Amino acid sequence: MGETRLNALIIGAGSIGGLIDSPASDAVASHAHAYTLSPKTQLCAICEPSELNVFAFMERWGEVHRYFSIDDVSADEQYDIASISSSTASHFRDLTTLLKRKDCSMILCEKPIVASKEEFHSLISALQNSNKKILIHLMRRYNKAFIELSTRIKSDEFGKALGFQGVCTKGLLHNGSHLLGVLSHFLGYVSAIKPFKASHCNGDICGEFGISLKNGDGNISVLKSPDYSLFELTIWFEKGVIKVLDGGDKIEIYSRIPSGTYEGYFTLALKECITTNLSRYALDSVEFLIRESDQTCNEIFKEHLHLHELIFQAFIKVYRS
Repeated sequence: MGETRLNALIIGAGSIGGLIDSPASDAVASHAHAYTLSPKTQLCAICEPSELNVFAFMERWGEVHRYFSIDDVSADEQYDIASISSSTASHFRDLTTLLKRKDCSMILCEKPIVASKEEFHSLISALQNSNKKILIHLMRRYNKAFIELSTRIKSDEFGKALGFQGVCTKGLLHNGSHLLGVLSHFLGYVSAIKPFKASHCNGDICGEFGISLKNGDGNISVLKSPDYSLFELTIWFEKGVIKVLDGGDKIEIYSRIPSGTYEGYFTLALKECITTNLSRYALDSVEFLIRESDQTCNEIFKEHLHLHELIFQAFIKVYRS
């Protein structure tokens, strides 16, 4: 007799909910694809107001029950796991409703968790005190290669972190949060974000930011104008360098070796190139949420809530400058 699968609900059946890929895609980027592939889940329902999105979604993923919004799901209907992939402006309402429900014991929420510092401060207590297992979809945190590399860094394989430089696009809240998530995973608790030459950009903030962490300090640049996506990170250690490239699809590790030219000097040589299989990130996140303990998920969730708190504090500093 097969194991009972978890009933999955997707709130927001647009791009990341189900239209960014298809069952034939090698990438597993949508929540629908992840729930369809995972042997532990079955996709049962969506909440989606757009008729066009509903039609396109069901053409790709088959017939499921459809609600206009989470408010239309009665208390008698039971779902085990829910994804929030609605617009950022809807996250506050969707989260508030899910937290009050007796079902949906597991929640995977797209970043940012809410749209504003006011919403964040209004909801933070309920989030921290919830008995549900909740994760923010900072996808690199749940990737096996990133998890293994974090363990190696913390084992002192590369020595002390000397500094770092990261670069991304699309705003500090919307894409910079991913970069900060990697940094906190590798180098510990983020204690401060200091804006330098930062300004508003499409409801977010862009510019230069100094980042202080438990085990290292450095800078990230959030570029305002490129029409292409960019996500890269270089961390310098005593014994070498780690480079996160191509959005995280590739990680290069360089080791310190004696210079072949100058006696007594050292240079860097590429030692290892890791392919992360990050394109399957939606499945990684869903399976991590289901597999890992409540304690592990709660610790990661609080870490990512703290990142959001610091980002919203940076918003205030930029608005005042």
